[in-house]
Amino acid sequence: MAFPYELIKIERIHTSILHISLNRPEALNALNAALLSELENIFLEAKEDTTVRAILLTGEGKVFCAGADIKHWHAFKERWHGFCA
Repeated sequence: MAFPYELIKIERIHTSILHISLNRPEALNALNAALLSELENIFLEAKEDTTVRAILLTGEGKVFCAGADIKHWHAFKERWHGFCA
């Protein structure tokens, strides 16, 4: 994958399966603007890769994802305002 990722781990499980793992276990993998940006980039990369047929999305640690990281709500709301009330 082309972009350097800090908040997600990427692994090819099989030639056609891409495993993406949220990697913010200290924050229960809560979504912030940086994590969402990395997810957006990897999904765009996967879309262009004709060998990727499935994506397995998991989270590091005890929790898959706690939801939005409210400490970063302002940045989250600015970037993804269409998804926020």
